[in-house]
Amino acid sequence: MILLKWSRAELLQADKQTIDFTDMIAFDPAAFAKMHQIRGLQDVTVSGNIHYDTASERVFADLDIEGVMIVPCSITLEDVEYDFHTKSLEVFSFDKTEDEDVHEVKGDVVELLPVIFQLILMEVPLKVVKEGIKEYPKGDGWEVVKEEDYTKSKKDDIDPRLAKLKEFKLED
Repeated sequence: MILLKWSRAELLQADKQTIDFTDMIAFDPAAFAKMHQIRGLQDVTVSGNIHYDTASERVFADLDIEGVMIVPCSITLEDVEYDFHTKSLEVFSFDKTEDEDVHEVKGDVVELLPVIFQLILMEVPLKVVKEGIKEYPKGDGWEVVKEEDYTKSKKDDIDPRLAKLKEFKLED
């Protein structure tokens, strides 16, 4: 299993204090149990490099993340596969910092997995509609309709507040 963790000692021993990596990662399905906006992740590949700057005691992680997320359809709630790709430069500090854009390292180990998970969650779309929906869901007293069908049906309806005016006859 890929942990995407490096200790300060490992970073210091690396050639030019830079480590290149490309890894496939899998997330535990339990991580998505209480989330309604995403149901799973498949084929997640993380590549990039991690560089330790000894002068500033900071680690710079250049990340390129891509994969497939399983999200619910906004209409039918069926699973939809959604491809995603994101790039990010994340900064970690071994010293305490007030900068909110910098991740504080716990102990002496830089761990990328939680940051990668947060970056993926930021890529979840607000609305996804499954292609080729032939029948919209309906139930007892309700149904989902297309917007153009709704506007077409409402065009012929008369506002009930103005229905009495139809009976009014103008005298010449």
